[in-house]
Amino acid sequence: MELDSLKDIWKDQDKGMDRYPDNNTEILSMLGKKSQSPVAKIKRNLLWELIAVVVIYAIAIGYYAFSRHGQYWELAVMLALVGIGFVFYYYHKNKLLKSMQCVACEVKSNLQRQLTTLEKYVRFYFITGTLLTPVLYYLTGLIVLYKNPGHGFSNEALGNRVQPMLTSVREHHYFTEFMVGGAVVTVVVYFVNKWYIKKLYGQHIGHLKELLRQMEEI
Repeated sequence: MELDSLKDIWKDQDKGMDRYPDNNTEILSMLGKKSQSPVAKIKRNLLWELIAVVVIYAIAIGYYAFSRHGQYWELAVMLALVGIGFVFYYYHKNKLLKSMQCVACEVKSNLQRQLTTLEKYVRFYFITGTLLTPVLYYLTGLIVLYKNPGHGFSNEALGNRVQPMLTSVREHHYFTEFMVGGAVVTVVVYFVNKWYIKKLYGQHIGHLKELLRQMEEI
């Protein structure tokens, strides 16, 4: 529907018709719609994702910070850093999406440039989310293993003697399962992230690309 309307506007403009007294304004208003436009849908998905992240991370951070007298406070700090990073990402991505709804900017050139930036944001989000999975998994496992009374090596092993501690970890009977588990979780998260990002953002970015392609043809 939006693409057909764009075509009609451009055709009428080429014919010199007065049906649309200000064609640029009409097109920009269509792109900046706050209901069903691809940009508006991406903004809504981003907002819901932010709410979910804030709620889930707040619960997890509170749990690790205060349960068992703060025994795993390092996990709370780690999650807090990741959460802050996502909020920072959300702010800049939302700012970009707002600029893409601008009704006083050039249509095609401006939208092309911003769409390229948006794709970079989404790609960065996918790569970072995938890489953070094994990092957080193994760090969490090491922290829990180290602080668990039954880990099999003492706190003194940490000090200036890192090698004895690593040797004890490798000899732990859960080591193989732990390493394999991390690899499996990483692979699963990779495909889940791929589907998730395509569902929330990819299909709408594809719609914007199609809109630009139609504009090129016109």
